Amino acid sequence: MLRLTGFELRRIWCRRSFLLGFGALLVLNVFLLWYANLPGEEKPGLSSYKTAQREIAGMSESEKGEWILERKETMDGVSLVQEVLMLRAGDHEMGEMFAEQALEAAPGVFERYYDTYQNGTYLEWTDSFWQEKALTDELYEEWVKTAGYGDYLRSVQENQAILGGIGIFAGEGEESFSSRNIRKSAADYEKLTPEGISWIPDRAITHSMENTETDLIMLLSVFFFVGYLILEEKRKGLFFITRSTKGGICRNIGAKLTALWVHCMMTAFVLYGANLLYFGMAVGFGDLNAPLQSVAAYRESSLPVSILEYIQMSILTKGFVLFGFGTVMTAFSVMAVRQVLPYTAGMLIVGVSYLLCLIIPAVSDYNPLKYMNLTGLLKTEQLYGGYLNFNWFGKPISRMSFAWMTIFILTAAGIAAGICLFIRGENFVLKERRFLSLWPFRLHDGLLRHEGYKILMGNRAAIVLLAFGILIGWRELGGKIPIGGQEQYYQDIMLTLEGEINSEKEELILAEEARYRQAFEQIEKIEQGVASGELSENAGESMKTKWYAVTAFYPAFSRVWRQYQYITENGGRFLYDTGYLYLLGQKNNPFPVNLLLLVCGIVMAFGNGMSMENLAGAWNLLGATRRGKRSIIIGKTVVCVTASAIFALVPFAGRCCSVCSAFPMHGLTFSSGDIPYCRQFGLPLPVWGFLALHILTQMLTLTVVAIGVLLISYWRKDPVQTWLFGVLLFAVPLVFKLLGFSAAEAFSLYPFYAWTGA
Repeated sequence: MLRLTGFELRRIWCRRSFLLGFGALLVLNVFLLWYANLPGEEKPGLSSYKTAQREIAGMSESEKGEWILERKETMDGVSLVQEVLMLRAGDHEMGEMFAEQALEAAPGVFERYYDTYQNGTYLEWTDSFWQEKALTDELYEEWVKTAGYGDYLRSVQENQAILGGIGIFAGEGEESFSSRNIRKSAADYEKLTPEGISWIPDRAITHSMENTETDLIMLLSVFFFVGYLILEEKRKGLFFITRSTKGGICRNIGAKLTALWVHCMMTAFVLYGANLLYFGMAVGFGDLNAPLQSVAAYRESSLPVSILEYIQMSILTKGFVLFGFGTVMTAFSVMAVRQVLPYTAGMLIVGVSYLLCLIIPAVSDYNPLKYMNLTGLLKTEQLYGGYLNFNWFGKPISRMSFAWMTIFILTAAGIAAGICLFIRGENFVLKERRFLSLWPFRLHDGLLRHEGYKILMGNRAAIVLLAFGILIGWRELGGKIPIGGQEQYYQDIMLTLEGEINSEKEELILAEEARYRQAFEQIEKIEQGVASGELSENAGESMKTKWYAVTAFYPAFSRVWRQYQYITENGGRFLYDTGYLYLLGQKNNPFPVNLLLLVCGIVMAFGNGMSMENLAGAWNLLGATRRGKRSIIIGKTVVCVTASAIFALVPFAGRCCSVCSAFPMHGLTFSSGDIPYCRQFGLPLPVWGFLALHILTQMLTLTVVAIGVLLISYWRKDPVQTWLFGVLLFAVPLVFKLLGFSAAEAFSLYPFYAWTGA
């Protein structure tokens, strides 16, 4: 049977279509890892975690504690400075009162960290306050959990001691589930000690092993494999032949199930191995031989294993769960008379499992249904990294034991059902699909409509564009743009001034300018008093605190002052421009990543645009038709160019929604010169016209990409080669730009796409 198993594996693994499909899933997995970990306004990038990981490498536990406590104290102090400045920015009594309360609650902190806040020296790992604070808070919380592991173990044992003391007076309580659960927990944790615990940042380990996208991709690979394993032979009617060979019935199905097991284990190791490799290179893991509880997220685990052993156990478990699911899919495939039925059953199993995990509370009496399903079993971080006992008729049963029992039952049931159905020998031929078309239009009535249907629907380009559109839209809509104290001040004053200048607005600006000038003069006087010895340094710093709170917002006011000076000299109107700066890519530039995603979507969608006729050998026949080859090529080009131009609108629409939710965008009919940033372009357009030009150039850029992909497809006459050359030509220069090689920008379409960006 081993030779037959090898034959089954070679028959599927060596197929070009399967290799391409599995390779696409592997690339998609790595792409989603990269995409999900892109930095945001309040989300630090992986390079920041790598910098922090390097800093603590080689430190003792006490040194790590001192290091993170110092970072936490600094960021808390800087946060207080920002909070006080934001409260005072409103220039009203309530804000001043809260600011005074914050200062009284932390005396001396404002003065100590004001200079640090102003010069930005607190930024050690990231480029923004919000990212730095998020990363510091995350690392601090992890360190607190890990440093308190000894206290956690003692609390578990103390709960048992307290229960024992109470049990003297309440004997009946000893037989309740709660009392049994406490005793079992104490016994399970008794073998653990805090010795050897070494704090390791969670990011690389948890994000490598806790990945819903990777689990879903593994399930998709099982769909593909079972389709080749069973459904393809049923479609060709080969089972009637193979059942009568020397291998016979039992060896035949046994070899198929063994091949399925090998594939499931290989898939788990390859995909999660890719995760580990990616995060190992991007962040680093630290000491993998340290106890599992060194990772704060897995502190509740009762297993005396190392991090490396946990990783191995998790991957093996995922492989066995995949195999159990695969055996059920195999049984459905053997039983099915239509190709769609096994896939429908598999999707129902996945969907119901996800819903059970989502809607059942963790503390419910029905929590076994939450964890003992396909989705729950794949979450090995809960299985091995946490601790839970189920209430089994008043007795605590560990989730781990229950899980392996469920896996065994699932696998045994799937194997038994598959073998029994295969031995019975029914439904070994798939029936043809028959369905009634409800589409009210004639899709093939007209060359352009026919080519559009072939490319978008028949060639699945619409699905690819939709998938990438959802990724881009999710990225733009999901990114929160925080408004700091400086921006809030600038927004308030600019919305008041917006429009034509008048005497009231001019008085407001001049009054603000006088207030800042007075503050700077007072600070200078105080510094002179300290220098001459009239004031002590402490008294001087205390007196300057009030004026520092005023001058802190001068950078924002300077933007207002520059607009005022320009308008008084050259004419124009005040316009709050921050939203437009985000939209045009001057702030938080999204264009490199967006263009990369758009390019990849177009290359994958239209890589087979011209070569699809070559693969079918239809060009000679089509060239002899009345419309001819030239008309067909023009039709394909029109479809792809139009779809690409519409596709280019997705990131702009998503960013408009995201930016408008944070920054009002008025004055679309104003001149684009009223936006200070746009004056450098010298275009006599209204704001809406400038935005339209910005959108048009992005649409034209994507149409150039689409035409280039079609030319490559016509030249190479092979979709795989088209994808390869398309990625090399349009995507690789963008990847190098994102990696920091600015010279690669000259070899890409980025300057034309992002001419308004930073």
